[in-house]
Amino acid sequence: MMIAGEHPDLKDLAARSAGIWIGLSIDDAAHATLRRDGLEPATLRLTGLQPFEFATAADGGLQVVAHANDGETAEALLDLFRIHFLRRLLA
Repeated sequence: MMIAGEHPDLKDLAARSAGIWIGLSIDDAAHATLRRDGLEPATLRLTGLQPFEFATAADGGLQVVAHANDGETAEALLDLFRIHFLRRLLA
């Protein structure tokens, strides 16, 4: 996924993203929010290390890669990023 515009320091972004990921793995209220937004936490496997990698895109924007075992899971994780992480990270 590519996000246009300026972005914060990539290391800071990764650290903040990891914090959100940890919170998701232990917060039942966050799971309810995800369900309300149309995502099923059980299918996202909200355990282990956060699956997102951040880099500067060729156009200067932000590139986000979701690491997963298959394309369907990667797409679900990118949906999670768009719905839950993006507004928290770039606010």
